[in-house]
Amino acid sequence: MKFSFSGLITEDLAIDLGTVHTFVAVRGRGIVINEPSVVAIDRGDGEVAAVGNEALEILGQSPEQVEIYPPMEDGVITDFDLAAKMLALYIRKARGGRSAFSRRVVLGVPSDITSVERYALYQAVQAAGANKIYLIDKGYLAALGAEIFANNERASMIVDIGGGTTEIAAVTRSHLVASRSIRRGGSDMDTAILEHIKRYHNLMIGSRTAERVKMELGCALPISKLNSSALENTKIRGQSIVHSVPGMMTITPNEIHGAIEPILKEIVNAIRSFLEDLSPEVAGDIHSQGITLTGGGSLLAKFAERIANEMHLSVKTAKNPRESVVYGATAV
Repeated sequence: MKFSFSGLITEDLAIDLGTVHTFVAVRGRGIVINEPSVVAIDRGDGEVAAVGNEALEILGQSPEQVEIYPPMEDGVITDFDLAAKMLALYIRKARGGRSAFSRRVVLGVPSDITSVERYALYQAVQAAGANKIYLIDKGYLAALGAEIFANNERASMIVDIGGGTTEIAAVTRSHLVASRSIRRGGSDMDTAILEHIKRYHNLMIGSRTAERVKMELGCALPISKLNSSALENTKIRGQSIVHSVPGMMTITPNEIHGAIEPILKEIVNAIRSFLEDLSPEVAGDIHSQGITLTGGGSLLAKFAERIANEMHLSVKTAKNPRESVVYGATAV
């Protein structure tokens, strides 16, 4: 049998390595990995037992055997070894289990990433088996993936609300005009909900329960401005702090809005500050083009309406907001 080195070379990979979720796409095949950014460590030998969905499955079946760790925080690596191992497994899975070289990997990064953080990301991807690595601003990639560019060179604005960061950018077809990043996102809202329930109801809940409550009851507008009859309370289960036994309580939409409002204000204020710092020419383009929202956080109820009301601009949510960054990376 004739050996073919070309058979070891796989397609280009696009990666959105998020604080909460990781997407991997293969050029020509689309998204092949859509899993949580978590690693399960075997308590016995300290080795990686699984990543992503498989890690959560093991935790659900045998919680005494593994411990779950997130190797990312605020959009950057906090544990290099775990991040490299998670990436290696995801990249291998994207290749169909083959051990091979990639022609190149395109990875989205926060605009305020430091040189140390950039180096850690680069090294982690390289350790996972890539030979050509391109780290590109997430805001620009989100704009590419959301397909917001018109045929002219007028600037457009994108706000990508991820799990750990919010990326704000003004872009044209040819380049990034301006960008800004704040270390606030959907996971901060989840934490705020978790802490509210713990403080005011003496109930411990998990992060996945907090996320579910956010998506079911969370709203970016004050409840007083909405039709309250259309909103329903929901029951949640957790561990009672007082009695150390399983407990259940009812939570209201108004409580959830109050818990996440400080995070919403930070994001809205960052958008306002970004707009104020733009040049008159770019600001004029944004006024006519409006703002496009991407990222999982943009799916929060009434978020686009909240931003439109406060910025006095048209605001829309991208067709596939959660996948915009990885789609953009495949277009580079």
